[in-house]
Amino acid sequence: MRITALLLGGFAALGDTICASAAAAQTGADVSGRWQGTWAYQNASLGSGQITMTLSQRGSKATGDMIVTGAPVDRSGAVTVLVKSNNVYFVYPKGITAYLTVSGDEMKGQFAGMNPGNVVLKRQR
Repeated sequence: MRITALLLGGFAALGDTICASAAAAQTGADVSGRWQGTWAYQNASLGSGQITMTLSQRGSKATGDMIVTGAPVDRSGAVTVLVKSNNVYFVYPKGITAYLTVSGDEMKGQFAGMNPGNVVLKRQR
């Protein structure tokens, strides 16, 4: 009986550890705060500009506002970000999808579309 109780207690503790680790892995990087940086089309002749963004994160989802300068079409406005590990996926209602990687206070990667480009953002402290 004592061995069964010890085994069950051990499995319960292991289950708590696995659940806590899974929750931490799902949330991933913290992207809350103010970010500033640049964007540029891969075809440099199409343009480039600045990005300023403020995000508020809850779990694996962050929302906020983004100001984009230099774009031929206005891309400023609300933004939704999904975070998994250190990967960040921007889902933007005005037609931008971006895939970035967070490393400390830097986020960089690419936005997709007919004219793909690169993004580099730094968290402002």
